[in-house]
Amino acid sequence: MNIKFISHASVLIEAEDCVILTDPWYKGTAFNDAWKLFPEPVWDESLFDLADYLWISHEHPDHFSIATLKAMPQSFKERVTVLFQKNNTDKMPDALKKFGFKNIKLLKNRAVYAITPKTKVYVSQIGEMDSSLAVISEGCTLLNVNDCEANKVDCKNFRKDLGKIDILLNQFSMAGYNGYFDYESRLPVIAKGILKNMADNHRDTDAGITIAFASNIYFCTEDNKYMNDFGNTPTDVHEHFLGEKLALVTLYPGDAFDTMHPELHHNEDDLRKYEELYANTAKVIDTPQLVDLGKIEAALKKRCIQLSEKFPKWILKKLRPVRVRIPDINNVVELCLYTGNFKVLGPDADYNLSIYSQPLFYCFETTWGIQTMGVGARFRIKSNMAIWKWYRIITSLNNAEMYLKFKYLFTIGNFNFVRDRMKGGVNQLFYQLRRME
Repeated sequence: MNIKFISHASVLIEAEDCVILTDPWYKGTAFNDAWKLFPEPVWDESLFDLADYLWISHEHPDHFSIATLKAMPQSFKERVTVLFQKNNTDKMPDALKKFGFKNIKLLKNRAVYAITPKTKVYVSQIGEMDSSLAVISEGCTLLNVNDCEANKVDCKNFRKDLGKIDILLNQFSMAGYNGYFDYESRLPVIAKGILKNMADNHRDTDAGITIAFASNIYFCTEDNKYMNDFGNTPTDVHEHFLGEKLALVTLYPGDAFDTMHPELHHNEDDLRKYEELYANTAKVIDTPQLVDLGKIEAALKKRCIQLSEKFPKWILKKLRPVRVRIPDINNVVELCLYTGNFKVLGPDADYNLSIYSQPLFYCFETTWGIQTMGVGARFRIKSNMAIWKWYRIITSLNNAEMYLKFKYLFTIGNFNFVRDRMKGGVNQLFYQLRRME
């Protein structure tokens, strides 16, 4: 196999008798303008003619980039087959169809599919929405873990389902933050933990080589730029793997790795490019747009009504009032997603969270807004973390269309989804709940 790195989580995988393009994000920002690509992608329009399959791992905009997908040639959309995880909802396949994609193949959790006579693929659903992709061709097994926070049990399942894993693609830096005020002490620990997890994944899957990718971004707004001082660089990953005596391949956008001829690749060339990039390229930091309190209140009330239609009162009561300081407006408000109450307290009032006006509006204007704010690292929490945790859990269920009122919960689609996710899903459920503490 030949693996060409395009940008962030996007690679072009040339198997024996087909070509698979993954997670294209080549245009614009992601997560409500919180992330920008760094470095820029290296994409040649002629590569559209090569790809037979397009895999999208999950709905996050650095993988499901609406601007990128809409801009793709119509001829490509009509010819290519999109591979996506089979889920409890059809919102993603429906969205892809609206963009003009004609051929969509949904893959069940932990099932192996022969997509051509000489190439097989496998998707494993991990966490709330993430999925990994394995490509098996030419006697080689490539596993793209992507954003999946795979633990030891997940890796054991990979080995059980796939056997020997030759190439492991894994994320190398932070993709969000839980918002604790004491970030100077927490973020270095989190960054080192990601390096440790990469090495653990390598050992637990008995991988031949790890390729570090899916972290080629920077945090680009006034309220999240602090994150840029703590992220892992490709050099950090290289040194960590060297110290652990594990095999690592570093790729700069536009470069490729031939699994049949690994001796032709030299990490030093790509590391030098990254070091020059980090040393000489200024990061453009944007100022978030101001949103007035009336619009924020209207969005909160709209989301309150929508949740009341989909979830029982006993769980919505977990959404107790929180006080939010809005720095760019210089005011504090108390809001409650259960009741829809919204009260302006004044600039000197005590508060639980600090959030700029635009991301606070986005929290309630969209079903995915609170998740997006976490990934974008655009909130800081001072107290009442337990209450905000319920805001995250319930809005995440809402975005996933896992509604908890009886008439929505007990459907054939949800039953089939839960049945398929039982293969490793219980392990991940408890793992993700522990991480949210």
